[in-house]
Amino acid sequence: MKTITYAETSLRPSGKGSVQAIHSVLKAIDNSLLAVLDVPLQWQRRIADRHSLMSMDDRLLKDIGISRADAEHEADKPFWRN
Repeated sequence: MKTITYAETSLRPSGKGSVQAIHSVLKAIDNSLLAVLDVPLQWQRRIADRHSLMSMDDRLLKDIGISRADAEHEADKPFWRN
């Protein structure tokens, strides 16, 4: 069984390759952070959209093709549910 040394691994710093690796890690962290922050923003948009929907009169609801019952059903959903 061969023992692999630190110098033989891809984890060792090696100039340009390590900069690319660091960039990849930072990009993954950035994407994860954006995904986490996006959830509360989606929830806030749903709350605002559902309030707007309930403030519409029957004529406006008919214009967008939604019945009063459909609007009430949508507004009754919890904000975390799509």
